[in-house]
Amino acid sequence: MNSINIYKYLKSTLVLLLLCASLTSCSDFLNEEDKDLVIPESVTQYEAMLHKETFLDVSWFYMSDLMTDDITENPSATTSAKNTYKSLYTWKRDVERDGEGEVITATNSMWQKLYSDILVANYVIENGPKATGTDDERNYLVAEAYFVRARAYLELVNIYAPVYDAATASSTAGVPLRLDTGVSNNYSRASVASVYAQIEKDLKEAINLFGKTAAKKSLWHPNADAAQLLLSRTYLYKGEWQNVLDATEQLASRQLYDLTRRPNSPMIVETNTEVLHSYGSPALLYPGTDESLGIMEIPSIYQTELTTCTYGASEDLLSKFALASNDCRKYTWVINPQGGTSMTVPAKWHGQFTQIGAYSYRLAEAYLNRAEALAALDKLGDAQTLMIKYLSSRIANFSSQRATYMPSASASELEWRKFVVDQRRLEFCFENMRWFDLRRINSWYPHTLTHTFTLASSASGSTNVTVQGTERYTLLPSSPNYVFELPEAETQINTTIVPYGKREETINE
Repeated sequence: MNSINIYKYLKSTLVLLLLCASLTSCSDFLNEEDKDLVIPESVTQYEAMLHKETFLDVSWFYMSDLMTDDITENPSATTSAKNTYKSLYTWKRDVERDGEGEVITATNSMWQKLYSDILVANYVIENGPKATGTDDERNYLVAEAYFVRARAYLELVNIYAPVYDAATASSTAGVPLRLDTGVSNNYSRASVASVYAQIEKDLKEAINLFGKTAAKKSLWHPNADAAQLLLSRTYLYKGEWQNVLDATEQLASRQLYDLTRRPNSPMIVETNTEVLHSYGSPALLYPGTDESLGIMEIPSIYQTELTTCTYGASEDLLSKFALASNDCRKYTWVINPQGGTSMTVPAKWHGQFTQIGAYSYRLAEAYLNRAEALAALDKLGDAQTLMIKYLSSRIANFSSQRATYMPSASASELEWRKFVVDQRRLEFCFENMRWFDLRRINSWYPHTLTHTFTLASSASGSTNVTVQGTERYTLLPSSPNYVFELPEAETQINTTIVPYGKREETINE
């Protein structure tokens, strides 16, 4: 984020809306908005700012799904309807242009949004300890800010830098580390190793501060368990298997939500003890624009009508759910509202799956992170035991299918790792996880992705679509397009920052 953007953001954000006196739920948080502008002084005011800017607006997250094997186009939708996100769906070199070549910077807005989150977190870290309130309240506030900063840097380094490799991380350019609210026109990339070290440091400090407070918050707030889970994900991305085991030891000993007893019911609810933290404005769950939150219109992947839905769940993803009978994840995660030729779409965008936020941290990830680490360390018996426990909570009558669904006891370490990653894909489809996982597993579990884009049009006022041809795009496991180029607006101002490299132009086969 350049100095001009930071200056504007400081003016508009740090002189903030005093939104509410308490944050008991997201709906209360939104409904109790006060239009008076104030400089934050109390913990409540700092907390309102932190949550509005970093926990409600996560509008880019759904876009990462468009680049994965979980998504396919709707061939019955017109080209013009699909063009907004064509650059992401076809892994174009220049993601800031739509299918017509028009500039659409929202598709590469993560840099500015995540550094905005970091700026707010830095402000809270600097000033939160002096805010009026109790020690418990201040500790919780600052812990949340460290959590936010770690989350933002983990996403930044996995969008704009190469995958972590222990042999080269110290010499590979990552992303700039900004740990204060100072303004600078020029800054350089820190190494990938340095960025990950800061993420780990921030999460450990968050866990430490959460541990110093007896304050209890709703699931809209992160907590020590959520920070511990994010720490385990950080170690997973680094391939530090023993650290993954240490970070998940307590979390993976806790009971999972038994989805088999509640099929076709929302999973992300306040009473589900598996949910550690939920975030993302409910406005993100439905098509449309919420101007009060500054959220752009979400893609019509979330529509249900065949003529208006532009993207949906891929057949490849759905076929993986079909490998077991009565996989309750499929019935809860995705829906086909009209049946027949209608597109299957994420259920949560239609008032199902979640009654809280758009995204969540939950215990299932601790199980899967731990199982992958156990498999990588060749502790296959322990990995098998853990996966049986996990899958028994997701697939009805799993014991009768276990022999054919899971790798055998004599399977290799690699087979078990692949199996766990495949289950991770099903558990967290449409949760902003798959793109990051594809990046890190391609060295040992390579995926060649193929997306078809149908060229189609319709006459004015008609619902009949005329197909004019198809395009087919491929993303190879070694493609440089797994790393985003910096936003053009950033490189024009900060001329000293080193680009990672040039993305390739994807080829229409």
